[in-house]
Amino acid sequence: MNLSKRLHQIYELVPTGSRLADIGTDHGLLIIKCLEENVCTFAYGLDIAKQPLDAARANLVRFGFEERCELVLGNGLEPFKGEANCFVAAGMGAETIWGIIALYPFKETDTIILQSNTKNPWLRKQVTHHGFNIIDERFLIDKGMPVTILVIQKNGNSHDLTETEAVIGPVLIKNINDDYRNYLTERMQHLATIHHHDVSLRQEFDIISEIVRKEC
Repeated sequence: MNLSKRLHQIYELVPTGSRLADIGTDHGLLIIKCLEENVCTFAYGLDIAKQPLDAARANLVRFGFEERCELVLGNGLEPFKGEANCFVAAGMGAETIWGIIALYPFKETDTIILQSNTKNPWLRKQVTHHGFNIIDERFLIDKGMPVTILVIQKNGNSHDLTETEAVIGPVLIKNINDDYRNYLTERMQHLATIHHHDVSLRQEFDIISEIVRKEC
C-alpha cells in the first residue's frame, strides 16, 4: 500500500502492536498499511459518511483484511465502543479535532496522533491546557503544503505553553529541520506584509523572526 508523505509519516508514528482507531478513515488507506505491515493487531475505521466507509470496506476486502478491521459509521468517537490504544484524527480542522477528542475517556497509555489542517498553535494550547502532553511532533511538506503532526497522551495535568512553544511547537523547536526552517522563513516573509493590522499576527511574526534569526 503506497501512502502520501503525510499518511506515511502518521503510519510511522503508530506504535507496533497497536489496536488502531482511525477517525475520518476515508478510504482506509492508513489502516490497510498498518495491517499489511503488522503494525496493528486490529483496526477500526471511523467516518461520518457512508460513502468513504463503503470505499474502505471494498479496499479491505481487496487486500484481505476485512476480518481484522471493524468499520464504524458516526460522528467522531461518539459511536465508538471498541478497544483501541492508538487513535488517529487527521486531515481535519483544529476545532473539529478538538471536538472529537475533548470528551473521550482516554487512558494515560493511549497514543493519540493529530494532524490538523488549521490553527496548530491554538490546538497545542487546547490539548496542553486540558491535561494532554505533547510527546512528539513532526513537520513535513507534502504536495507543496505544510503538514504538522502532534503525538499526545493524556495525563490529566493542565499546563500552559509559552507563546513561542504554541507557535513553533514544544518538540519541533528543539530540532528544526530544513523543511521547517524554510517554511518558517516563508511564513515570516508573508507575515511581514500583513501583520501591521492584527496584533496576533504581529506576535506570530515576532516569534518566528526570532527563531529564524537564531537558526540562520
